[in-house]
Amino acid sequence: MAAALRARRADARYVSPAEAGLVVSQEHGNARVLAESYVNLSRLRDAPGITVFPGFFGVSPRGSVVTFPRGGSDITGSILAAAVKANLYENFTDVDCVFVANPSVVPGAEALRELTYREMRELSYAGFSVFHEEALEAVFRAGVPVCIKNTNNPSAPGTRIVHERTCPIQAVAGIAADGGFCQIYVSKYLMNREIGFGRRLLQILEDEGLSYEHTPSGIDNISVILREDRFDAGVETKVLRRVRDELEVDDISVEHGLALVMIVGECMRHAVGTAARACNAFARAGVNIEMINQGASEVSMMFAVKIDDAANAVRALYGEFFPKPAA
Repeated sequence: MAAALRARRADARYVSPAEAGLVVSQEHGNARVLAESYVNLSRLRDAPGITVFPGFFGVSPRGSVVTFPRGGSDITGSILAAAVKANLYENFTDVDCVFVANPSVVPGAEALRELTYREMRELSYAGFSVFHEEALEAVFRAGVPVCIKNTNNPSAPGTRIVHERTCPIQAVAGIAADGGFCQIYVSKYLMNREIGFGRRLLQILEDEGLSYEHTPSGIDNISVILREDRFDAGVETKVLRRVRDELEVDDISVEHGLALVMIVGECMRHAVGTAARACNAFARAGVNIEMINQGASEVSMMFAVKIDDAANAVRALYGEFFPKPAA
């Protein structure tokens, strides 16, 4: 790339992660940037001309090549933008902008011109593949705004990601869904009186190398939402046996084949009746809700549904919160 730019008379040079000092943890396929990298990479701010820097990997303190997780090129760009204190980080992809919902599920979905970091993080987690969820961390902490643009249509304005935005009339900013989840349901009478029950349940999952996504609970029951690809038959059998034996529960079961459907919006906290509207939309579409969860920040509201209902659920929510204007 640097050679091609020089052939066009641009002042460009290639810099390798090792040369620039992009130092990452020794976690192959899941590397995390180390703090010293930002000091090392900050020197690139004063480099002349165009710096061509490869994405997706850094070097460990031992000097070996270690890759980031999926979306590693986005992560690399974000780290560089934060390190050089860029005025703007433009991330080029294959769409003109971020849309309210996946256009393949909702044809003609509205474009989003501006999102906050938190909104984009939530939407990326729930299935928006435009921008990897972990890529926002560095620019978020450095306060660098992001603009997502189209490589094949660079004149399109794209979608800006910022710290804060003015609340529009519409409280919901986006709708997303992602499959591949399962739910462990645990029930025990007087669970709320048993000190340390939740900690011991999660300790069992930690012992088996499992991270959880959500833990909605009641007074006598708790559910743990997991990524299904980490919970194969052998691990499931072992976890269920340990929970029965060590926690002496009344009931435990696993439900597979779930999708998480999410509505996201910084301004939802100021809107009354958002949950009611969402539930009514599901009811009209004949979608059964397996679980509802809302974070304390009120930026997102999450619903677990059967994977076969996920697309219908997204279309129902879009129709409710983004109705077509009357002719």
